[in-house]
Amino acid sequence: MTFLPIVQRELRVAARRKGTFVIRAAVAFLGIVMGGCLLAACEFGGLPAQRAGAEIFGTLSWYTWMLSLLAGVFLASDCLSEERREGTLGLLFLTDLKGYDVVLGKVAGVAINAFYGLLAVLPVLSLCMLTGGVSWAEFWRTCLALVNTLFFAVAGAIWMSANCRSGYRAVTGSIALLVAFLALTSIAAALATVASRFGTALFYAGATSPMEAFRVAAAADYAHQVAAYWISLGMSHLAGWVFLGLASWRLKHFAESAQSSGVWQRALTRNILTGGAKRRTELLDINPVLWLLDDFRRLRWVVWALALAGAGALIFISVKWPTEAVVSRVFMAWPFYFLLKLFFGVQACRFFSEARRTGALELLCCTPLTIQAMIRGQWQALRRIFLWPVVVLVAVQFVCMLPTVFPDASARISLVGRGRVWSFNFLDSIQMFDAIVDFFALGWFGMWSALSFKKPGTATGLTLLWVLILPAILYCIPSLVTNTVLIIVGYSKLQQYTRRGRPDWKGASFPA
Repeated sequence: MTFLPIVQRELRVAARRKGTFVIRAAVAFLGIVMGGCLLAACEFGGLPAQRAGAEIFGTLSWYTWMLSLLAGVFLASDCLSEERREGTLGLLFLTDLKGYDVVLGKVAGVAINAFYGLLAVLPVLSLCMLTGGVSWAEFWRTCLALVNTLFFAVAGAIWMSANCRSGYRAVTGSIALLVAFLALTSIAAALATVASRFGTALFYAGATSPMEAFRVAAAADYAHQVAAYWISLGMSHLAGWVFLGLASWRLKHFAESAQSSGVWQRALTRNILTGGAKRRTELLDINPVLWLLDDFRRLRWVVWALALAGAGALIFISVKWPTEAVVSRVFMAWPFYFLLKLFFGVQACRFFSEARRTGALELLCCTPLTIQAMIRGQWQALRRIFLWPVVVLVAVQFVCMLPTVFPDASARISLVGRGRVWSFNFLDSIQMFDAIVDFFALGWFGMWSALSFKKPGTATGLTLLWVLILPAILYCIPSLVTNTVLIIVGYSKLQQYTRRGRPDWKGASFPA
């Protein structure tokens, strides 16, 4: 028998796929554009060459690190769950294939595009060595950390996909897994520096995070943390192989688990919490789509937890360090806004994507329910989950900003200090306003993307790429402009479907 036959087949298919070359060229083009914008900004800012090279390298590498995480999630999270839904996974195990054959084949199939995209960015990063401020050793350490991060994200998403049947749950579960893993390991790494009793155990726990190796790869940190870099790189890489091993073990027991399911599988595949049947029945009179979507109480808990954690962090730094809070509020609130937008974008794409895949959308259009009523039900479901948590987070940030807007007249603050405070308050206001616009852009553009792509990961990934990632990369264009364009595009496309009434499913209304 051929060694790893699915790996060979997936690589041959990827080599013939047009998207393999398009993605590589598109990522390289975005890297060149962003590098050029950063270089122009440093040139107009009058930065020295060595400092400009270090700034460009740091910014580009951080964006690449985040994109590696997101690419691993949205490319790999639905690969095995799709096979389970379509019933083709059982056919594979009628042969003498093993679980690791299927898992490694999926890794090769989904990671090749992301790896080629990462490979296309590396020449842009290497130009910073010519500018100055970046050594060749720092460049290669960062490259190793980026490739390791991509492998870790793909492995975690594949393990989550092996435990889920629904593509939507696989995507949200992968995001939650990576966020929880990175948060816990970062806390352990921070505590390792102050703890005396369990310092060694916390150090190795924090070293399993791929972010730790990426952080230490910089020349300033690497000089006195050589062992920490290589330990973190090895342990996070080992953690990725552990995820792949768990996925292989899960597929090995695929036949047995199809008949009986445990608590962990029930937690990943359906709602453990019951008792909401009466509440959901009342929603049927409001909107059938709202009734279909309003069954994710756990998602509400996650959203409220993120909002309350962000509000608590803002209140804590405003009370504990009122002077430094002016500067740190923007950076403290950004991760919580980003995670809320991430879950919002996934939920916005969920209904139409799954309804198209299962054929339920065609059945719904045979009823008196119109496309406009479906869109209205989708927005109602999104408001029930996200409205009040976002309102709480924005209100707390606004309240924390008020004391610095009108400082005490007796406080001795220089004119330069007041200008610095007002500039950061302006950034606070921009962040709150951009967050609100981002949610509208994710909703309208996400619903249109879900009507254009069947796979949940594809629709969600493209929505987040266009709404959140590209405006951050092309920072020379205000995000308000790009989001307004995306809102107009998504709204106009959905209105075209609404005006058609009953679209022709075999035509070009909803491309396959």
